[in-house]
Formats: sequence, structure tokens, C-alpha cells
Amino acid sequence: MKAGALGDQICSSPNGTSYDGIGCFPLGVEVTIDDFQEIYWSQRNIRKLDLLQAIPAPTLQSYGAVFKRFISDFDGSSGSRHSSLLNGQNEIRELSNLLIQASEESAEGIRVFIGLHSGFQRAPEKQFWAVYNVHTSYLTDIYVSKNAHDVLGTILHTFLSCRGFTRRQCFTAEFIFARWNDTLVEPHGIPQRTVQDLTRLSPEECIFLLQQLVLSSETEDDIFLAGVKSALTEQLIDRPSICQLKELNAAAYLNGTVDKEDLVASRLRWHCQRNQPHPNLGAAVTLFSEIEATIFRALKDRNSHDLQILTDALDGFLSRSSTDSLGDIFALAVFCTMRKLAFEEVYIEVTDRNPLFNDQADQAAAFAELFALGSRCESYFDITPSQFGELLSKTYRDHYSKPGNQPPAFKESNFALNSAYAEAQIDVDPDYKTSEMPAYKRVTFLSVFAIPAFIDIMMLTTTGHGLWLSSYMSGTEQHSATIALMLSLILSGAFGTWISCGGTYYLASMAFSAMNYFVITRVLGGFAFTLIAGFVGFVAFTCQSSDGYRAGIIFFLYLLCLTTYLCLLAALANFQFTGSSFQSVCIFT
Repeated sequence: MKAGALGDQICSSPNGTSYDGIGCFPLGVEVTIDDFQEIYWSQRNIRKLDLLQAIPAPTLQSYGAVFKRFISDFDGSSGSRHSSLLNGQNEIRELSNLLIQASEESAEGIRVFIGLHSGFQRAPEKQFWAVYNVHTSYLTDIYVSKNAHDVLGTILHTFLSCRGFTRRQCFTAEFIFARWNDTLVEPHGIPQRTVQDLTRLSPEECIFLLQQLVLSSETEDDIFLAGVKSALTEQLIDRPSICQLKELNAAAYLNGTVDKEDLVASRLRWHCQRNQPHPNLGAAVTLFSEIEATIFRALKDRNSHDLQILTDALDGFLSRSSTDSLGDIFALAVFCTMRKLAFEEVYIEVTDRNPLFNDQADQAAAFAELFALGSRCESYFDITPSQFGELLSKTYRDHYSKPGNQPPAFKESNFALNSAYAEAQIDVDPDYKTSEMPAYKRVTFLSVFAIPAFIDIMMLTTTGHGLWLSSYMSGTEQHSATIALMLSLILSGAFGTWISCGGTYYLASMAFSAMNYFVITRVLGGFAFTLIAGFVGFVAFTCQSSDGYRAGIIFFLYLLCLTTYLCLLAALANFQFTGSSFQSVCIFT
């Protein structure tokens, strides 16, 4: 047996490592002194960068007043059953005095800083709620996670830890303070932060912690440990039942894998396990069906009177201090029916805006958030956006997998499917007929580069003067012009690709204003970059050439003219839509 199993399960790890004096961290988490020091160093560095929120002095003074009343009431009630359990009365009194005397200018006493919880995690399984640093005997810094629910209890726990108290004593003081402050969470009677510790544990961690507490002989005699054991038992047994019911009520019912008979039967079994009176299955299903039919009729006929009656009945049920099985079945029918109808509305909205889904459910979830749900998916349907996207995708595929509901084959030349949000096609000529491109248009692309190059070669051969070069140019000039020509081909190719990658997309989407803006900004960007490259080349050729600035000017002019010419051709090519039925190309310009 490990050493930790023989000692205090709160103060030591299973392998016997002591947890005393290393701040405040969750139950069921194994940390070491090295983890504590790593978190402390990171928080200290963050504080030096002024990235932590310092709790102002008035707030600290109010905290100190609360602790002062607590220790005063505790000293006056010596007959309390917890009087023998609380240790560190003097330290708590010291904490209250330090907090009351806190000020913005003082360099003594206690300072409390709030930081992001990510800064208190060395690893996902190793985290703290608060760490401390004692600079001198006159100054103590406490760093508290922003996610800690009970700041007062966390500060008390951490301060006692820095004063050398065991972790068991720190928990006991925190428990007694929460009992005095009337903040214990019922029905288990444990502090808020302890509940937060237990809720973050996985089922495996809960079982392991529960085993440790069962092995401890002090669990039955300690009220705090008994409450922790009770909370763990509920979390392992009762909460999974509630999660399974929620899964049936939301995802399974919307998915169609569970019908209303099975849904009501599962809820009645839950009431039976809790020894609560409940109607028989037939009566409960009848009630569910009647409420479902009433909601259908009220929404279809726009009967606000019936809807108001249902709303008032639901409000009266939810306002009760205790719930009965009949009211639970009524609320279940209302919520499940409204969710089912809302799901159909969202499905119609999403498929109308995007008639053809891809093979990824994330697309359906994204469209649902964009067009219908926003960030309220869990509030409306009690499921995650990913689960909702899977439901939408499954419903879509179940519908189109039937033989009579096959969608049309996709072709790039076809327009979008008809829907309420399809393009109006006001620029399409209804009498347009496709015609074959004339032969002379099929060879015009040669005029971009091939024909000018052929003319240039012919002129150089016959007269010695070409469009780009001349035999009467000096070797330096020919060299600079050739370099400019080669660079212009590279630059124009990059800029042309930059322009066409988005311009043709906007053209096919009929977003002409966005296309014009996209093309113009890219052409201007390419022109600006060409000016910079030309200026750099001008300086380089001027400094290198013996002819002075003449070679630099030739390089600059050649590069600017050729790149601009080829980039404009690439921009104009975006406005060509082969087989287009537009009435006029004036819309592009």
C-alpha cells in the first residue's frame, strides 16, 4: 500500500508527497512544490508587466471587515461545535487587520491580484486557484485565479497556507467561514469553491478521490469530508442520469431516434427511482400528445390565447419550490415540442440560404449560427453547435437520400438553385442564346505577347530597330533593358495571379462592386511595388554602370512600362466571362 493511503488524504498525495504550504488548489488534483513555484514565478512576472488586476484598497478593507466580524463572532461562541476544529484564530485576526489597513501607497501588509486562469495552469491536469509570495515579514502577495468562485474563502485558504497550516486545517477554516457566512451549498453543506473543485473532476478522478475518502477513518467524523463524499456520490450516480435524460430530451428526440413514448417512459423511470408518485405511461403519453397538438394548432392558427394559457401554466410550474411528476411531464412536452418546431424553422432557413450542403457537418452548424441561432444554440436547444450541425446534416441527407428527392447534378455553368435568397438575375438577358465564338476571337490571345514579339524580331532583323530593343543601343543599355524585361515577366505573372485569384470569384458570384474594388486595389498595389523595384534597380544600375544614370533610367522605364502593360492585360482578362448571358459589360466598369 502506498504511503499516501495511510495518511491524511487531503494533506498528501497517494505517493506520500505533502500538499501543505503550496497554496490553494482543487481537490482531486495532484501538484508538487515545483508546480507551485512555476505558477508563482509566472504570476510575479505578469505582475511586473502590469497585466494583473490588483484588488483596490477599499475592496480589501471590506474583506477585512468581514473577517473581523467572523473572528469576533467565533470568539464569542465558544460553545460552538466547530470551536475545537478551527485553528489559526490569531492568523485570521492578523489577516483581517492587514486587509483593513490596506492602502494604495503602502508597501507593507497584503496585496491581492486577480489573473486569468490560464496563468494558474502548468498543465491541464495541474492547476491552482491561488498562490502566494511572502516578500518579507511585512508584505505578502496573493495571486487569485479569475475563475475562483469564492474569493474570500480562497484568500483565507491561501493566507493560512502561507502561514504554515496544513491543507486539512485550511479546508476546515474555509468550511467554518462559509458556514458562518451562510454560503454553504446544499444539500451537501460544502463551500462554493469545493463544489467548483468537484464539478471539474472527470468520472475517473471522482472515483479515485472517493476511494481515498472511503479509506480515511476520519471521513465519517468530519462534517466537511462527509459533505465531499456525498457530493461525489451524487456526481457519480445521480448526475449521469440527468445528463442522459437531457440527451434524450434534446439531441435524441430531435434526431428521431427516440419517439415520445420512449421519452416519456424514460422520464417516468427517473421519477420512479426517486420514489416520487407519477402517472402511468398511457396517461403521461396522452398528456404529452395533447400538449403537442395544442401547440401545433396554436402556432398554425396564431391563437395567442392558447399560447398564453400554456405560458402561464409553465410559469406557474417553474415558480414552485418543489416539482411533481405531472408538472414535469407538462414542461417536458412543451419544451420538446417547441424545440422540434424551432429545429424545423432553422432547417428551412439554412437550406433556403444554402440549398446544397457539403460532406462536413460543420458547414451546417456555421450556417445555423450565422442565419438563425447566433451564439444561443445551447440556450435554445440545450445541445452544442457541433451536435446541432450534425442534426441538420443528418436531416438533410435523410431527405435527399430518398429516390424521389435527389438534388440536381451540379454543373459549373448552371446558376444557383432556386430559393428565397438566390440571386435576382436582373442582369441576365432572358432572350440570350449561346453562340459559337468566331475563329478570329480564338487567336486574339496571341496579340498579348506572341504577335508583338514576332513584330519585334522582324523589325530587328530588317531595320535594326525593335519594339523593345535596338541594335544601336550600347551593351550596357541592352543589358539593363533585358534585365527589366525578364523582371517584368516575373512581376506581372505574380501580380496577374494575385488579381485573377479573386477577381474571377467575384465575377462568378455576380458581386461586381466587390470585384471592381478587388481588382483596382491589386493593380495599384502591383504598380506601387513596381515603382519601388524600379527605383532600387535605378540606383543599382546607376552606381554600377560607367555610363552614369542612363542605364538606370532605361531599366526603370522598361520595367515600369512592361509590368504595367502586362498587369493591365491581366486585370482586363478578369472581365471576360466565356458564354456569359449578360446584356452589357458596362456593369463591370
